[in-house]
Amino acid sequence: MPSGQFNYSELPKSDVTIVSFSGGKDSLATYLEVRDHFKHVVPFYLQGVPDLEFIEDNLRYYEKLMGRRIIRLPQPRFYEKLNDLIYQPPDYDRHRLIWSWCLPNHTHEEIHEAVCKCEGLDPETVYTAIGLKMADSIQRRTAMARNGLVTHSRKKYYPIAYYSKQDVLDKVAGAGWKLPSDYGLFKDSFDGLQIRYLLPIKKHFPRDYERILAWFPLAEAEVLRYERFQRGA
Repeated sequence: MPSGQFNYSELPKSDVTIVSFSGGKDSLATYLEVRDHFKHVVPFYLQGVPDLEFIEDNLRYYEKLMGRRIIRLPQPRFYEKLNDLIYQPPDYDRHRLIWSWCLPNHTHEEIHEAVCKCEGLDPETVYTAIGLKMADSIQRRTAMARNGLVTHSRKKYYPIAYYSKQDVLDKVAGAGWKLPSDYGLFKDSFDGLQIRYLLPIKKHFPRDYERILAWFPLAEAEVLRYERFQRGA
């Protein structure tokens, strides 16, 4: 059992909450935790790269369990990488095309408002549940102890703050839910263009790897560098 319990009375009175849903174990436990306290739970997923098949398969599985659609929105870092030309080839025409899109750098508040707009909710009274735990790090424990578990200015809260890793696993297993299929490859949910994600995706999800390269062509350099290192080159 968790060492403490989140105080839901700190939130504005509402029968709706939003959940930032990455598909990882912490976000699963967060969804399962808050659904016992709210009549309606609205999950949203931030896409690091749009429309990856293995992620969509996972989201569809959870949508069946939730009985509703998970809202998809672009992850702010996705736009940031494009705006900063991360892993882009030295092709000015491509750079000019990307810049012509005028991609915004979304804030947490803007994402919150976008989800509320999708669902017709009042962004002032509906808060977003974030799956962060005190046990994640000393720094996080210190910050939560100092600032509390509800940030009213940003309309967010941390309902599983007192959970341990085992509490999270027990919560998910107790509901009969499975962890994402890619957990056996990454040990967590997909979260960037690091080699620990790219290499398994290239091996096990080649179509998704090609989708990643369509957006970030020079991400292939990370894999080639690793493969040459492995060969002792």
